[in-house]
Formats: sequence, structure tokens, C-alpha cells
Amino acid sequence: MGQYSREISKRIQHTRIKEGYCLICGKFGALSKDHVPPQGSIQITKVEQKHITELMGDESNSLKGVKAKNGSIFKTICSACNNEILGKNDSEISRVHKELTVLIRAHFEGPLVTPTMLSLDIDAIRYARAMIGHILAATSVSECRTEPVDAPYFKPLQEFVLGENDAIENTHDIYYWFYPHKKHLSAKMVGFHNEGNMTILSLLSFFPVAFLVTQKGKGTYPAHARRLKLTDRKMHLSLSMHNAKFVDFPFIELTGNSFYLLADQQCIVSYPVKE
Repeated sequence: MGQYSREISKRIQHTRIKEGYCLICGKFGALSKDHVPPQGSIQITKVEQKHITELMGDESNSLKGVKAKNGSIFKTICSACNNEILGKNDSEISRVHKELTVLIRAHFEGPLVTPTMLSLDIDAIRYARAMIGHILAATSVSECRTEPVDAPYFKPLQEFVLGENDAIENTHDIYYWFYPHKKHLSAKMVGFHNEGNMTILSLLSFFPVAFLVTQKGKGTYPAHARRLKLTDRKMHLSLSMHNAKFVDFPFIELTGNSFYLLADQQCIVSYPVKE
């Protein structure tokens, strides 16, 4: 048994729960299964989950991930927040990502040369509300076992997801960029230090968009990222691979006076596997 426990991802310790405190509204009760990425935005397949820290080092390939037959699932929010709050906004993620996928396929596979900068309509509030909601949910069930306290970084995000449009206006910035991979990255909280600037950031990356939330005015982000304002009516996504080595930001090779701090159970990678 000891040998087996060392060979499977520690993620298995953070998935099993029936009831607890919802990580969006804070109420105690039965918890529901939230798909991250949301259903409709990607093709649902069998996946494995690992902590991002488990992909670092020589033993990463031999470690077994936690398997799920129907996509990456987190049981950390109540059914009301899942179905009524996120559910009504997930359709905007689905629409945007499906339209982007068609345009991206035409760019890389079509017979004609197409622009590397894509533009399409977006309801920025609905899109951001759903993405941030899934960021809050994509973590360990251990966070649901204790009564929540108001945290300066998370409280405005929770209020925004619950419907207060101006809640994050003075506390957070949002950035996005082209994410070309099949794997999905979720990071609820990472402390990132870069040449004297320290910020807290959160992330949800799945094809074709990486979505980053940082502290207001302190953002550290890839040079090719664009800021998303809640008043935006268009999303502009560059397909240029000039900065390809930074698409997995913040989990990138560090140089100079840079480092990041994280709790492994809050930073998870999901990747499709064959049946």
C-alpha cells in the first residue's frame, strides 16, 4: 500500500467530499461537481489530474494521475452557484471558444493566408464572471472544510462572480493570451516575484485562451498578453508564437531575480488520456 501511495498523485487526497462550505458564496451544504473547463467549451474526454509541482523533477513521468472519465471535475461549490451563477455565464465561454477555434483552424489549416490577430465580439462581464468562478472552484476540497474568512484578494472576486459588476474594479486586473495546448492549467493563487515586483495571481488556461487575474496595478504577465476590461466588446487574440515559451506562464523557466510561491493543492494540470 505504501508503494502505491507514493506512485499516485497527491491530488487524490483533495477530491473526496460530500458537503462543506461553498468557495463562492460561503454557505455550508451539499457540494456539486463543477467541470473546469466548463462543459461546452471543450470536448469532454477522459483526463488525468496532477499537481503542477508533480510535473517537476525526474519522477514526473512515472507518477500516476488521478483519472476522471468525463473531464476535469472539482467538487467545491454548491449547486446554486454552479447551476445558477456559473451556468448562466458558461455559455459565453462556450461561444467565444468555439468561434475562436473555427478561426484558428482556418488560420493554421486553411489554403489562404489569414490574419494572425483574431477579433470577435465578447460580453466581457459574463466571460470574466464565469472564468473567475471556475478559478475559485478549481482547488482542494480541504478549503471547503473550514468556515471561510474574508480574504482581501478573494473577497472581491467572489462578490464579482455573485453579481457585483464593480467589485473588482479597484482590486484586480485581467489579462489573456493565446493558449495552444491540449492540457488545462488552473492556479487559484500564486505569489510571483519578478525583479522587485511581487504580485498575487490566479490562472485558468485551456485551448485557446489563457486567462490571468492579478492584483490591480501590480500585474506580471507575458509581454504578448492583452488586458481585458469589463467594458470591452471585442476580444483580440494574437496567434503569433513569438513568445511561445511563455504560454504556460507563470509556470515557466525563471531567469534573473524571479521566483514564485504556491500551495501545490491549488495548482493543477489536467490532460487528456486515451481510453
